[in-house]
Amino acid sequence: MIHGAIFDLDGLLIDTQRIYQSALEDTGKAYDISLTRSLTDTFAGASPDHIASIMSSRFSIDGIAFMKDVMNAVIEREMNDLNLKPGVKNILSYFESISIPMAVASGSPCSLIERNLQLVDIATYFSVIVSTQEVEHGKPAPDVFLEAAHRLQVEPEHCLVFEDAINGVKAGICGGFPTIMIPDLVQPDPEWKTSLYGVFDTLGQAMVKIKSMME
Repeated sequence: MIHGAIFDLDGLLIDTQRIYQSALEDTGKAYDISLTRSLTDTFAGASPDHIASIMSSRFSIDGIAFMKDVMNAVIEREMNDLNLKPGVKNILSYFESISIPMAVASGSPCSLIERNLQLVDIATYFSVIVSTQEVEHGKPAPDVFLEAAHRLQVEPEHCLVFEDAINGVKAGICGGFPTIMIPDLVQPDPEWKTSLYGVFDTLGQAMVKIKSMME
């Protein structure tokens, strides 16, 4: 039985991954670094600290300063360019109607998560918000999902995780959650696809399977 649901934010609920991509690429140019799309695709769903570590080791720069500049660019661009992904309000309304508590677990800072949920008018659906800044390890480690489940008071095996990115998928599966992927930038590779509870084009399509589970 499902007793809770945890959602990633960027690329799943809100169409922001393209904003992160452009911010990464533009910041890379400012640092005189050419970031390929194949590299930035691997960053999708990862925590800023995880990306900073990769940037430091790969390009011998101050990865923390780099990601601070990226996040500042993202924050500015999101103010005027936020849209919900397809099917979001339908699935949130469905879970609310059957009294399933919901959480957001994201790599973004809490202040940014809360602001963006308010901007797209879905903040009231969530009783719990967790940022990777509040846990020891960001995605692809499962810490942020485990903390969200703890706050929801739901065991991982009874809590759905919804993700759009490979790093988030890895976090959900490794945490013992039934994990559903709604791919945004990258499709799941065969190694992880077999461990997923399902792969759907939209959250609306995923809701059809979920309803059959809840009956």
